[in-house]
Amino acid sequence: MSVVTELFEATAAIVTLLREPIEREKREAVIEQIEQLLDKREQLLQLLPTMLTNEEKQIGKQLLALDREANALLQQFKQQIQQDLKQTKQTKVAVERYDDLYDSLSIDGMFYDKRR
Repeated sequence: MSVVTELFEATAAIVTLLREPIEREKREAVIEQIEQLLDKREQLLQLLPTMLTNEEKQIGKQLLALDREANALLQQFKQQIQQDLKQTKQTKVAVERYDDLYDSLSIDGMFYDKRR
């Protein structure tokens, strides 16, 4: 199998992973898989020969289109994660504000009588 074909398959695997809806519980596993595939792609790019056959050039054209789609999907995934982080932060702030309402109240009640 040529380097170009392996590169195409790795990119296609990334696109396939990102096209499917990703649940929050499985997000870490998906991110790890994507990182492994990106590392594999990086290694394959370094092994890419300078002279390509006509067949490899055709695969390369398809690869470029697939790479653009992968980049767009990765950008959407990043935005989704950022939105979830922002929502989590807002929830945390709201909970802290709610808790602060009751923290300032005196729990221990005392009465000082100034009369003797």
